[in-house]
Amino acid sequence: MRRGLKKCALSMLVLMLCPLLVYADTITNNNGIVISEEEYNNFSKVYSDAYLMTMTEEQYARLKTYDYNNVKTEKKYILSTYNPRLMLTTEKEITKEEYDNFKEPEVMPLLNSDGAYVESAAKELTLNLIGGTTINNIIAGATWKGIPKTRSFDVIGFRGFDFDFVYGSQYGEQIYVKNGKFETITYAWNHGNVKRLDNGFGISMNIVNDDITYLQLIAEAEVAPTSAYPAIYASYQHAIASVSLANSQNYTMGGSGLGGVFIYPYSISQKYDGMTGVYLQY
Repeated sequence: MRRGLKKCALSMLVLMLCPLLVYADTITNNNGIVISEEEYNNFSKVYSDAYLMTMTEEQYARLKTYDYNNVKTEKKYILSTYNPRLMLTTEKEITKEEYDNFKEPEVMPLLNSDGAYVESAAKELTLNLIGGTTINNIIAGATWKGIPKTRSFDVIGFRGFDFDFVYGSQYGEQIYVKNGKFETITYAWNHGNVKRLDNGFGISMNIVNDDITYLQLIAEAEVAPTSAYPAIYASYQHAIASVSLANSQNYTMGGSGLGGVFIYPYSISQKYDGMTGVYLQY
């Protein structure tokens, strides 16, 4: 078995996600799609194993059309700590090694707080851009190390500078593992949880409230540059308090927003962790 297939099989085994069928130079995902080693090595430059193991035939056909020799990536690992008494979230950027070694979220009770807690969690935020002749593909992913305690409407999305978003290309997924099996919630471009603006879009994802062991949120779109040096910004905001769908979508977009993307009224912004975003200039 070659190195790429060993990596995939090992990561699936460690996560105890689901059975993985591996043959000489192929991988078969949960939907019966056979992925060659070359395809896996290309796809994994941009997409997680979780995405590849749950992708449909339609997604597989789309991924095969991309130029994986023209990929730009920006990635951050963030450790955040939430104090409910102060309604304050602090964060620091950590290394990949620290992220990989982070244990389940630490929940520490506050003295005389009637059950309040301080919760620490690690997240990976990735932005990928696949260059094309006229159209580029952008993919943002937020992956939790551990599972968040508070689960409401988290928001993930993009703001573009001198990029036009191709109508109907907006898409998102919430991927999680329940009872050892992958489950997905998909958000098409016209889904009620998707808010489209002239300079970007966001997807409000109500984090599943089941007993899960893996969580990743993904947003994708096609964009066309309108100048020589366009830029794309991606942000993922975790709700640290209960937020309604309407309030989660009560934003405009701008550089002063959460993660450089989402501008909320103050009363709503306080309900999100304010995690820093990532960006790429093309």
